[in-house]
Amino acid sequence: MKIVVIPPKDKLDYLAETIVEGLYKNRMDIYSSDLGNGIRKDDVYSDEEIVEHSKDCDFIFVIWGKIKGGFPGPKYHLLAQIKQKDKVVFIDGSEWTSTGHPIPNQVRDAKQNPLLRRGEPWIDEFMFENSNWYFKRECYKKDLDRGIIPLLFGAVDRNFLKKKVEKKYDLFCSYGQMNDGLRLETYNFCRQLQNEGYNVVLGSGMGYEEFKEKLKSSWIGVDAWGGGDCCARLWEILSNETMAVCQKYQIEFPNDFTDGENIVYYSTINEFEYKVRNYLNNREEIERISNNGYRHLLGYHTAEARVKYIMDKINENIRN
Repeated sequence: MKIVVIPPKDKLDYLAETIVEGLYKNRMDIYSSDLGNGIRKDDVYSDEEIVEHSKDCDFIFVIWGKIKGGFPGPKYHLLAQIKQKDKVVFIDGSEWTSTGHPIPNQVRDAKQNPLLRRGEPWIDEFMFENSNWYFKRECYKKDLDRGIIPLLFGAVDRNFLKKKVEKKYDLFCSYGQMNDGLRLETYNFCRQLQNEGYNVVLGSGMGYEEFKEKLKSSWIGVDAWGGGDCCARLWEILSNETMAVCQKYQIEFPNDFTDGENIVYYSTINEFEYKVRNYLNNREEIERISNNGYRHLLGYHTAEARVKYIMDKINENIRN
């Protein structure tokens, strides 16, 4: 299958990386307007060539990217020359608003009212009008009424530690920032457990291989909302055969996990504290849930599975 890709230029975006990897794993022939997020150098073409290749391609994947600093985002302007709306698949990985940037006071106010995490403008109206399928990472139930299709992050190859390790840490809790969701609250409780004598990995700034080794060596990995409900941490935890304790999403979650079977969900800090203490006293149950979570991940939530899901939704002809 021939796929034209218009990705964010150079800037790493986790959903873009997931989709690009999934396209390659599904043996798609890629013709890209730019490098970045796993696009191979030999698959990059000039703007003029992209317009020509769009004439006989099967689909055109336009992948959102945050416009920030020296990063210009995807080449949306090519769509005016391509004029093939019926082939366009838009992948919207934004959070807070459709730009990916929060509006004033949104981060602060959303701590008290999580529904404010869905800020306006929420839908990229230009891409809604210029695409045939609109997939969105942070997709709320109300978005389904407009034909928006939920599309979460997934596990990419670099998430997996490629060696066996022994479990030696009770708990792993590491965030890049602690402004959102229940990150600060869960981190503080994990620090309390560390003070009680539990072997807890805390902090940030680790190299990625060290990060994965410590994560895979932990019985429990903690996830909480970041800028979006859907963050990379959940997929990193599950990729490394560790039991995920995850703040329950407000957004749509296709092929969801099941609390107590292949994941542990919490919605409040009290529920988090209760469940973590309970599971720390039952290592056999942790092992069962982590094994189930790893199997569910491999079946439904890898990069390859994400692109298969996209193609299934395209074939359903949700929006024409």
